[in-house]
Amino acid sequence: MKYSKWSLIFGIISSIVFIGLLMDSEPLSYRGLEIDIRVARMVCLLIAILNLASYLGLKKWK
Repeated sequence: MKYSKWSLIFGIISSIVFIGLLMDSEPLSYRGLEIDIRVARMVCLLIAILNLASYLGLKKWK
């Protein structure tokens, strides 16, 4: 279960990015494509929840 550490790391990083996105109110621009800030927040929050849940699930089976 060597991936549990990576799940925790990615979960923490995406949580920090989500908190940073809460302070931003303008749409994100990526290669000329405008991304709605609410969509970016939801995606980042989903990634954080899935990674942290994966970590806790892997940790439970050890």
